[in-house]
Amino acid sequence: MESRAVHAESLPRLYRAALDAVDELSQLGLRPEAAKLRERAIRAYSRSWDDGCAETLTRVRQDARAASISVAARLGRPLPGTGQAG
Repeated sequence: MESRAVHAESLPRLYRAALDAVDELSQLGLRPEAAKLRERAIRAYSRSWDDGCAETLTRVRQDARAASISVAARLGRPLPGTGQAG
C-alpha cells in the first residue's frame, strides 16, 4: 500500500518532467522523435502506476534530454527555455 501512495505522489511530477523534456526536443525540430517519446510516456502513464511506469517515464525524460543536448550542441543552439547551449 505504501508503494501505491508513493507513486500517486511522484508519478504526476515525473510525467510532467518527461513531457517537458519531450517538448524541448520538439522545439529543436525533432518532432517525429518527440512524438514517439511522448506516446511512450502517455502509454505508460495511462496504465498501471507502478515501478514499471516510473522507469518508463524516467527513461523517456533521459532519452529526450540526451537527444536535446546532442542536437543543441551540434547546432550551436541553446536548449529551449534555458538560454544555455547544450
